[in-house]
Amino acid sequence: MEKRGEDILNAVIDSFIKTGSPVSSSLLYENFDFGIKPAMIRHELENLTELGYLEQPYHSAGRIPSDKAFELFANQILIEETDSSLNSEFRKCLSCSNWSDLIELFSNRLNILSALETEDNHIYKTGLEVLLDSLNWDNRNEIRTIVRDFEELDHRIENLDDKFFETDAIRIFIGKKSPVTESEELAVIAGKCEVDGEDIILLAIGPKRMNYKKVVKTLRGIKENK
Repeated sequence: MEKRGEDILNAVIDSFIKTGSPVSSSLLYENFDFGIKPAMIRHELENLTELGYLEQPYHSAGRIPSDKAFELFANQILIEETDSSLNSEFRKCLSCSNWSDLIELFSNRLNILSALETEDNHIYKTGLEVLLDSLNWDNRNEIRTIVRDFEELDHRIENLDDKFFETDAIRIFIGKKSPVTESEELAVIAGKCEVDGEDIILLAIGPKRMNYKKVVKTLRGIKENK
């Protein structure tokens, strides 16, 4: 993909994450300076759609990112984002290994569902209401799937392949690629952290338009907490 196409794709994803609405060429022209006119931006959007990075909900509507686009965007963040972010409330939870408070804080600050597994296979989870509030839609079938995902989360985490926990790298799964959720509308960010000599697995589960940068920064902060 050429640099201009990549810049336009990232602008579409950023705009969609912020608004949840399809992104048009006119909106991009008004809010970003690509050095080209709306007709050329429209051409770039058509090309990105043909490449599978964008989707058009209905004719003449703006574009929304596909799973392929979210995956590319998220992996770029993993490569480019080197800093971490952790405030005193998180540090306090970590200092006394207060896992239930940690994931509640994690969920509320990032508007996600979160789960944590300890070395002795104890699983904590919270944030279903927070996640449903952040989705802002009324697809009953999808809501049922997400509720079922939450209910079965313990069992799915317990049955993950051991190889899933071998790497210390933060990993991101979009839609159907998630090993612990079935909803096509969700993404999962997973990381293995060591706290006072104990390994924990922390999962951030949110809508595909979650704030990946903020979640990754916070997760890195927990991993690097001293």
